[in-house]
Amino acid sequence: MQTVAVTTPEQLEVALAIRFEVFVDEQGVDPAAERDELDPDPRTFHSLVVDDEGIPLATGRLLAPHTDVFHGEGAFGAMDPALPHIGRVAVRKVARNSGAGSALMLELEAQALARHGASGSVRVELSAQDQAMPFYEKLGYTIFGDAYMDEGISHHDAFKVVTEQ
Repeated sequence: MQTVAVTTPEQLEVALAIRFEVFVDEQGVDPAAERDELDPDPRTFHSLVVDDEGIPLATGRLLAPHTDVFHGEGAFGAMDPALPHIGRVAVRKVARNSGAGSALMLELEAQALARHGASGSVRVELSAQDQAMPFYEKLGYTIFGDAYMDEGISHHDAFKVVTEQ
């Protein structure tokens, strides 16, 4: 299993296909709401996790600080626009509990530190479905703010201070 930076339009389409599989097909999110103007933004970093045969398992993205992630009704609760934001983390059903999600998060955190860190650390925030919060808490994230609905699914915000090892 390895993480791969999305650098081509074809890789971005693979990432978007994973997101549609998880969010739209499995969870019933409106297809029009799943994709947004931040996907092609050059400040957005996308990553894929692929297995040893190159089969895509998971994807996620890192939004740069000061990116307008605060659109929509109640979306992104108490998030701080001056901080990098991890989002659209999607692991295909066949890859859950395989380590793909953890590998993806480690890569996104490393990119946040490399791209946006200062003095060896960076605070990263994310917005996640409540059902996924145990996963993020296991990775060291702390929940903050009130619950809110996004696409009919209860979410919370969480943060982690990532430091150089």
